[in-house]
Amino acid sequence: MKAPARDLIARQGVLIIAHRGASFRAPENTLPAFAHALEARADLVELDYRHSKDGVPVVIHDKTLDRTTDAVAQWGGKKLPLAARTQADLEKLDAGAWFDERFAGTRVPSLADALDAIQAGSVTLIERKAGDAATLLGVLEKGGHIEHVVVQSFDWDFLADCRTCDPRCVLGALGTGAVTAERLDAIERLGARVVGWNHKHIDAAAVKAVHARGLKLWVYTVDARARARALVALGVDGLITNRPAALRAAVMPEPR
Repeated sequence: MKAPARDLIARQGVLIIAHRGASFRAPENTLPAFAHALEARADLVELDYRHSKDGVPVVIHDKTLDRTTDAVAQWGGKKLPLAARTQADLEKLDAGAWFDERFAGTRVPSLADALDAIQAGSVTLIERKAGDAATLLGVLEKGGHIEHVVVQSFDWDFLADCRTCDPRCVLGALGTGAVTAERLDAIERLGARVVGWNHKHIDAAAVKAVHARGLKLWVYTVDARARARALVALGVDGLITNRPAALRAAVMPEPR
């Protein structure tokens, strides 16, 4: 039986979190990217999701389909909104060839399929881009994932809805800018366990302030080895990165 996500969060040491999967090696937010993240031994694998026109949570970052699929080539136009297409429509798209022809034929996964792939070997860090709390929690409950994933968002009202719908949900509050007492007060009221913050705004004082609340601090998006080492020295608890294997080697080198 997989351990609850709260146990992973409580673990000492820095966690390596694959951003949209191992998105330096494979097309972001796809099953190949998640597979590479598992190979890199990522402690968590982050993904983004939105709802299709027919209300199915699907894994994609942008609200339009242009950047990471061949929707424009198939359907014409530009700035094509994901929310205007059903899941059946989205399944016809190629979400891999834009990255490299080796990934041609890769599909836009449903959230349910992505969870099955990731949870087999890691823990999913779910970033909600759009959609209601009840639908997300329904997917998690059906898959038996409620206590075994972390849900994060910049929309703290959404996180509050998740907490109201199911107090078992493990939450992360995303933000940027100054880490102020007022913001930390709000995060505590949400019942979030993790502060997910832009690494550019993190210094020793911010780390101390987060830890003084008994919270964990995960920072995004860090790919440079030197910056990763500096953040670990400050005491951050998690590094969200496009290069999970490289950063693991940089901050946790294998013994000789």
